[in-house]
Amino acid sequence: MEFKLTELQTNVQHNCHISDATHAKHYTLCIYLLKMREYYRWEQAIGFDDSIDNENIGLWLTERESLWETLEETPFNPLTIGDQQFEPFDIDAINKALKNENLVYSAGYVLHGKPHFFLADIVQTHNHDEYQIIVSGKEHARELSAPPALSQGRTIFIRSESLRRTVWEKVEESLWNKEQSPLVRAISCYDFNNRLEESLALMCDREIETLVAHEIGEIIAGKQLGETWREMLSAADHAPLELMLRSIRDNLADCIMTIPNIIENLEPARLHFYIANIGNMRKTLFPALRQGYDKWLNDDSIDQFEKIANEGKEHWLSVAKDLQGMFQKEGTIDRDKFQRYIESSTF
Repeated sequence: MEFKLTELQTNVQHNCHISDATHAKHYTLCIYLLKMREYYRWEQAIGFDDSIDNENIGLWLTERESLWETLEETPFNPLTIGDQQFEPFDIDAINKALKNENLVYSAGYVLHGKPHFFLADIVQTHNHDEYQIIVSGKEHARELSAPPALSQGRTIFIRSESLRRTVWEKVEESLWNKEQSPLVRAISCYDFNNRLEESLALMCDREIETLVAHEIGEIIAGKQLGETWREMLSAADHAPLELMLRSIRDNLADCIMTIPNIIENLEPARLHFYIANIGNMRKTLFPALRQGYDKWLNDDSIDQFEKIANEGKEHWLSVAKDLQGMFQKEGTIDRDKFQRYIESSTF
């Protein structure tokens, strides 16, 4: 049976709308509006240096929210490829069915248990040690949350289109802030004023290496933490605590792979951008990162980062194991007790 991209695209996008309908309310108003603006730019194929008409995006926003009201809590559609039908989270079987179409599909869960889906063209695939890395290009379907990198088992998905949009958002942010900061320093390593597309491509190429390193670190950290960690994360049905737990794993992953990868062949633009993208929770829990960065700015020394990576691996693994021990002993999560412990375990 003939493959129909439009039909598959429509069904994947429908599932994306269901996910957004159910979970968009978890964002703060500011984050929600920023994400919707970026989503509108993608959906309408508006260029990075093109302006957005406020009236048009206002109408689109009203229509999209009306659509979501009709879809909230509805079941996801199965996906049809040729004469086969698949459950939407059966990514291995779906990608096997798509192997001759130069397409990649992914499904999983992100922060707050939000389901994510995307369908995109394949740009390249290659292996890194025992990991398969799939770099995708044009995205045919996606939802509001579009993380640039994801991992499933030993497969790492790098979404280059989402990465370009994420980087461009940071570029725009730097234009509003003239004070020196890691982000402003990162952007100043490129010539965005005169060579926007070239600079964006070069920056994204560099950041792909950082994303791959982090995702490999996530996989290794996942093995070290085991199934109990996933059970504990699922039981942490509270936004601040869930973010704390995810930050601990991110910190562990970065100490295992990302920081060593960045400082091995140091490019200042990558280190600036890495520090710029550390979220507020991670900054609070991991102040040593900023201390190491400030020392590097002052004396061009990476010794502090080497120490952070080595000691950080032991610290964050120990914190995670202690939390798992509390969870296994009590069989539940005492939210206040967990948060107090984490807040006392900064590094």
